Amino acid sequence: MRSWLSSDIKLSFLTNPFYLFCIAFALAILFYLMGWSDLYPDLSPRLLLFFGLTFLVFILTGWFMVKKKHLEINRIAGEDKLSSMIFYFIMVIGIINVLMMGYLPVLDTSRNYHEFGISVIDPLFNTLSIFFSVFFFQLFLQTKRKKLIIFVILILLFQVLIFRRSTVVWILTSISFCYLLLNRTIKLKILLGAIIILPFLSFGFGLYGNKRSNLSESFVLNELKASKTFKDSGINYEHYMTYLYVSSPLANLQKNVDAGHGFTNNRDIVDFLFYGIIPQSLTLRLEKTLRLFEPEYFLISENLIVGTFLMVGFYTLGWLGMIIMLIFLLGVILFSVYIMRRWDTFNIVVYSILLTTISLLIFSNFLNRLDVLFMLFIYPPLFHYIFTSKGINRFPETFHTFPNSQISSGL
Repeated sequence: MRSWLSSDIKLSFLTNPFYLFCIAFALAILFYLMGWSDLYPDLSPRLLLFFGLTFLVFILTGWFMVKKKHLEINRIAGEDKLSSMIFYFIMVIGIINVLMMGYLPVLDTSRNYHEFGISVIDPLFNTLSIFFSVFFFQLFLQTKRKKLIIFVILILLFQVLIFRRSTVVWILTSISFCYLLLNRTIKLKILLGAIIILPFLSFGFGLYGNKRSNLSESFVLNELKASKTFKDSGINYEHYMTYLYVSSPLANLQKNVDAGHGFTNNRDIVDFLFYGIIPQSLTLRLEKTLRLFEPEYFLISENLIVGTFLMVGFYTLGWLGMIIMLIFLLGVILFSVYIMRRWDTFNIVVYSILLTTISLLIFSNFLNRLDVLFMLFIYPPLFHYIFTSKGINRFPETFHTFPNSQISSGL
């Protein structure tokens, strides 16, 4: 029994960004089909066919990238002293952020937590928290220095105190991918342990969200229309919130598909570029000047407003818009690979954040988020030069993320 639990399981296919896209959306579809919400329209054959063809293209692209060895990266071990200085800097700007706001969200739920944060300081704090939490975790796996994992835990606790559930999700997901990148195989007992923990994480995720938004059980089950199937199951309502978080974006996309007309739908190229491609931080500042208004998408509920990274594309340009968004995603992946190769000190960090970005596209469009673009394209070269100028100790080691033997089994 012990030898069986200690057997190695190959999960490297999860670190192929093209395969991961297919897996993430396939899981969202499976969640959707559980039928726990009466808000959801039926998934249409047209949308399922679109995803089926998309999966085929992405699987073939992922296989080609592996065969040509375009996804090989080097493992770099970082310098500890500079890492400590950066951790203290992150903590300082986090404290400044709280002091300038004058309250801590976890202690004052009467205020709107969405409004917490000082401009410039707050996004800097969040992006550095994510980026360097992954780096600290990488160094911990490579050096086994306990203080590095303590850095990660303290950053996570800080994010919990200011009700940044999204940042916590980004950090936990990214360090999970970091672990997979540094370990070609995983022990079966670790995998089983992770599966056992999932229900507890789901409960905690729902509880934390309901706490910060002051949502009652009655509101969650009745206003958000939990189905009879869910109510009769005896499952705690906290899990229903997790279910909605994962699958409601796909429901909003389906509702827009149902209301669409023609291959290009509304034929609005301006709104497509403005709200689908150009970074949100810029559009929010230019809306009034350009007299533009965000499209009024078809939503299953006013409380559930995201629709995967494809909803804006479909609403503005129909099926063509979604195809362009997929091409845009391919461009982001390929440019990220270039960044990892060109400035390689943080290649595993960038790779982990890229994989997290792709896995979260089932929720919303993170490809036009300035904070994500900073973590993928600005921070890597910037901190590469800072670390290398400090004489960082580097230990290059060729690291094949996808050995050929694993690809054949994965396909």
